[in-house]
Amino acid sequence: MQVLRVDGLTAGYGTVPIVNGVSLEAGVGRVVAMVGPNGAGKSTALKAIFGLIPRSGGSIFLDGDDVTGVPAHALARAGMAYVPQSDNVFPSMSVVENLELGALGDRAGLGERMAEVFDIFPELIPARGRRAGLLSGGQRNMLGMARALMSEPKVVLLDEPTAGLSPANVEVVWSQITRISSLGTAVVVVEQNVDRALRSAHFVYVLVAGTNRDSGTPAALESLDLAEVFLGGSGR
Repeated sequence: MQVLRVDGLTAGYGTVPIVNGVSLEAGVGRVVAMVGPNGAGKSTALKAIFGLIPRSGGSIFLDGDDVTGVPAHALARAGMAYVPQSDNVFPSMSVVENLELGALGDRAGLGERMAEVFDIFPELIPARGRRAGLLSGGQRNMLGMARALMSEPKVVLLDEPTAGLSPANVEVVWSQITRISSLGTAVVVVEQNVDRALRSAHFVYVLVAGTNRDSGTPAALESLDLAEVFLGGSGR
């Protein structure tokens, strides 16, 4: 079952679109990765899907409902969560306070949901009373994902959650992404580490110059010369 479907998304910040006709799908319990060279429009696509920047074309469906013109705050309540690469926590608030905000004001079952989130992100338990601004980069990224899960979303959009992390923390974050998907949540993740994305994603979209260049399972994409594709070659 497809939770998120994006058809022909065109969006950007000015008159010239950064993403042009991008399409993707993400199903229940599936990890979908978006990879491509710097400037390919991957992060812009996520922001446009979540309604944070103007969209000039295309359609977005969440659980079968057309949410193309729905603003970000309403998308969050409808079941879509977005975790940016930076500024993904409230630094002056504690870990627990950040998680409480992630519940979007729904106090019913708050303690149970928080316990479930700490079970997925046990590294945050010793820091639960610490201000988020004092956490390491890896912990902040984990907290951003943990806060997103507090609203029990249908789909989570992750923008480069492993950027700047040590190899050990990259592995931790990806193991948690896999755990999130195992709960039935659809995950769309922008990842610069192509090899790492190919190891854990169920399906991969390759973006070049703001458009879909290739897509397929990791096994199918292994036959491509992705370095050449990123530079604009045919890859075949």
